[in-house]
Amino acid sequence: MPRRTRFLLRSTLPALLLALPVAHAAVSDPTLAQAQAAMDRLFDEAIADRPASDTSRLVAEAFRPRLQAVSGCLPVTDAGPPSVDCIVTAEDGGDAVHRLLRFSQVDGTWALLHTQQQRHRPAPVPPTARVQVLLREGFAARLAREQDAGTRADLTLAMNSAEVLDVRDCAVGDDAPVIECTVRAGAGSERGEQTMAFAWRDGQWVNAPQP
Repeated sequence: MPRRTRFLLRSTLPALLLALPVAHAAVSDPTLAQAQAAMDRLFDEAIADRPASDTSRLVAEAFRPRLQAVSGCLPVTDAGPPSVDCIVTAEDGGDAVHRLLRFSQVDGTWALLHTQQQRHRPAPVPPTARVQVLLREGFAARLAREQDAGTRADLTLAMNSAEVLDVRDCAVGDDAPVIECTVRAGAGSERGEQTMAFAWRDGQWVNAPQP
């Protein structure tokens, strides 16, 4: 997702320090080993009809997905079996790629269900109220590092007055296992938007660490 310009906010709107309660997973998140086992079972099912000596099967085996990490597992509330949407990191031609996959509990084991939605699963969208808090936390963190007096004044105004208007176009990051969204905010007549990166940690959305 392309980086957007930083907010330019010069207003004194009252601070809206909002936060939403969050749900916690009823079961433990899948470990890397459990996620790899689920991926292997799905892969084996996909090539099960090919003879073991078939060339296409041998070629397919060479491209068996190898997961490197599982992170940001978000509980799913509208699924039948207990499920979580996780960002998995795998190696593709020497590069790390990140993808959102849904793992479901089937007979006490984590499984990847073979569905069309699995291939094109939409990224979760953090609630606007939570993004409001995280936006101001981001301004506060920049303020703590900034030395220039003019920039500090701008950041202080933004921290105290920025109001999130819209959170959209969320997607898994290309360079890190995070959720990147376009966030539009305003203060008075000023409007601006930028890309913010989020991570799901300990049952809530947080600002993703800066690279």
